[in-house]
Amino acid sequence: MRARLGSEIATGSDMDALLLRSLQSYVIHTFGPSSWQKVCSTAGLTVPTFEPMLRYDPGTADRIALVVAGVLGRSVDTVWEDVGTYLVTNPDQEGVRRLLRFGGTCYADFLHSLEELPGRARLALPHFEAPDLTLDEVGPDRFELRCRSPVRGLQRVLVGLLTAMADDFGALCLIQPGEDGCTVISVLDRRHAEARHFHLALPEG
Repeated sequence: MRARLGSEIATGSDMDALLLRSLQSYVIHTFGPSSWQKVCSTAGLTVPTFEPMLRYDPGTADRIALVVAGVLGRSVDTVWEDVGTYLVTNPDQEGVRRLLRFGGTCYADFLHSLEELPGRARLALPHFEAPDLTLDEVGPDRFELRCRSPVRGLQRVLVGLLTAMADDFGALCLIQPGEDGCTVISVLDRRHAEARHFHLALPEG
């Protein structure tokens, strides 16, 4: 497999580009530059970096994730879930956590805010092609989140992100990915642990 890089591809998607960059950052920060170099060599990449403002062939993110899984000796689902966790927990990605924490003061509020997330993302990136997210509350503290996106791995990224955000809010949850992009979230205990500190104002400096 050889991925074309360095020029815009009209049929690509913003989501592919952002997930490719997230994959790159996750591997480098977690396993070191040598692991990413091995990914690039195995995948036959002509340039060893992905730019989030460019577009790449549709499906490139899913293909590169398979290569990452092979290099790291993990399943591709685990890789994508780890990327979602990384986006919330890594200090270099604090902007992602802040964007998500603005959704409310508890985990249930955060879940209800997810449908607004694509609109909030477009405030920063007006042309961003956000996935379609739909949340249904199907019972007391039980939710179904549906994600419609051409990127197959995005559902698993959301699973990792949802799990990390549950920890951020101090909630105990059971999160189960299912068919057709539907993920079931059961909030077992809203106050299972102390939530991480969060301030609306950015820290000085």
